Amino acid sequence: MTGPDESPCRILVMASGFGSNFQALIDAISTGQLRNSRIISLITNRRNAHAIVRADEAGIPWDYFNLISNGFLRKGEIDEQKISEGRQRYDAALAARVLSTDKERPELIILAGWMHVFSGAFLEPVERAGVRIINIHPALPGEFDGAMAIERAFEEFKAGRLTRTGIMAHYVIDEVDRGTPIVVKQVEWKGEELEKFKERMHFHEHELIVKATAKVVQEIVEGRGT
Repeated sequence: MTGPDESPCRILVMASGFGSNFQALIDAISTGQLRNSRIISLITNRRNAHAIVRADEAGIPWDYFNLISNGFLRKGEIDEQKISEGRQRYDAALAARVLSTDKERPELIILAGWMHVFSGAFLEPVERAGVRIINIHPALPGEFDGAMAIERAFEEFKAGRLTRTGIMAHYVIDEVDRGTPIVVKQVEWKGEELEKFKERMHFHEHELIVKATAKVVQEIVEGRGT
């Protein structure tokens, strides 16, 4: 009788920008803080994303796949129906790419500063394949969904309407930043200016993405074969 499968959880990271959360995961795996985990690849949708440099330095293969460069949408398109159709085709093609049988299939996808909102054309096939998708968002559940969450919270601080915000790691659904929270941390405003506050928020993000990943990885590894 064979024992449980203890091989590392296969993680795919998606990032569009600087990649500091991606780096936090790389570092946590290399130091043993994040156990039973292996990043199998990075996908980016921006050619100049610094996350690519981080992947190269860590010896992690990466893939560039872009809505416009890969021909799914014409640059400058303003027709809403064509934009929607192009995004759906891109999402479906990206899901097929991620789940391709000629490469290692991930067990967990982490969106680490991924600047593209997925539709069901991506989420549904990935979910059917049993792959979990998590995201890190710098706000508390139900507050400041979408882009510029830190800046919007800061405006509320300055107006005297709010003294705290937070960060959450959550499962990804087709409603932006509305998936079930995995880990949540409240962050108080200490009166600092925006750039200093953003630095502190990013520090907590790096902690939270590792903590959430560890929790989900443990569930995945323990749930294999059941």
